[in-house]
Amino acid sequence: MTKISIFENEVQQKTVNLRVGAVSIGRATDSDIHIKDSTVSSQHAKIVTYFDASYIEDLDSTNGTFVNGKRVQKHILNPGDVISLGTHTLKVENEQVTGDVTGSFADEAEGVGQHRGLMH
Repeated sequence: MTKISIFENEVQQKTVNLRVGAVSIGRATDSDIHIKDSTVSSQHAKIVTYFDASYIEDLDSTNGTFVNGKRVQKHILNPGDVISLGTHTLKVENEQVTGDVTGSFADEAEGVGQHRGLMH
């Protein structure tokens, strides 16, 4: 699952988990990610998520949306990307889902290979 950590002047404010659909970002109080900053437009940008992919789209904001220091209109998000909006930064992180993979798959694959003569 991808999440967005929101920072103001390098102080973390909150974290939002991205789910399928759109997340609005802006100064308007009804924005999903409400940013109190006069340099951020009321409807500044949106993040759209579908399946396991997300992209950010600038909504013709006055001061622009920046990803990794470059102004973008639309940008596919990757873990590690840093979105800049006024005095705020939004960091894209990928929450790793871990599970116990000890044994069975590796053992079965090794056993299958040995029986079929494929792995030596």
